[in-house]
Amino acid sequence: MLEKRVLAALVVHDLRSPLCAVQGYLSLLREELGDLPPAARSYLDDAELLLGKALGLVATILDVDELEDGMLRADKAPVRLVELIERARAGNRAHFEVRQLSCDVDVDPEMTVEIDRDLFGRVIENMLDNATRYAPRGGRGSIAARRDAGGVEIAIGNSGPPVPEAERDKIFGRYFQVERRRASARANRGLGLYFCKLAVEAHGGTIHVEQRGDLGAVFVVRLPP
Repeated sequence: MLEKRVLAALVVHDLRSPLCAVQGYLSLLREELGDLPPAARSYLDDAELLLGKALGLVATILDVDELEDGMLRADKAPVRLVELIERARAGNRAHFEVRQLSCDVDVDPEMTVEIDRDLFGRVIENMLDNATRYAPRGGRGSIAARRDAGGVEIAIGNSGPPVPEAERDKIFGRYFQVERRRASARANRGLGLYFCKLAVEAHGGTIHVEQRGDLGAVFVVRLPP
């Protein structure tokens, strides 16, 4: 196990350096080109968003180990939740377009939550990525958030098939994959949902999956008041 962690750390370091370099070059390119046509500016925006997403995935590998060991703690500050949601939607725009998905958003634009912007931003990204990955073509995604006496609830789901009850706890394991879904979606043996579980727990919250009406798989995060 220790050898695997050391290897993962080396791989992450080797991946992060060129990705950060590309990020720097994109920033320089934007400055050098100055005023750009809307289409070109949109391409650059998308490239920077996707690169940021790639860097977030790389960071997740290390963060999982640190969260497991209790070394990484949530650095909470007031954050407008809609900012993280819009960033996650922009990063998944290609999935929505290619799979012809609609997305309902029910979030108060002024809703502020005490969270770690970076950690929780990646929780939202992973949840939305999961929702788009397993939604049927032409299906529907949903993002909702509300505050009540018990705290804050954030629910992100899709109109795809429900997660079998026997697997609803297991999917948050380190490498678990719902085998029945593999044939209908791109294989993903990553740490996404496991990272979400650890990051949410670092905020004192919980995460689970359930079925709500026509939404077969809804991932629900509960944060304390």
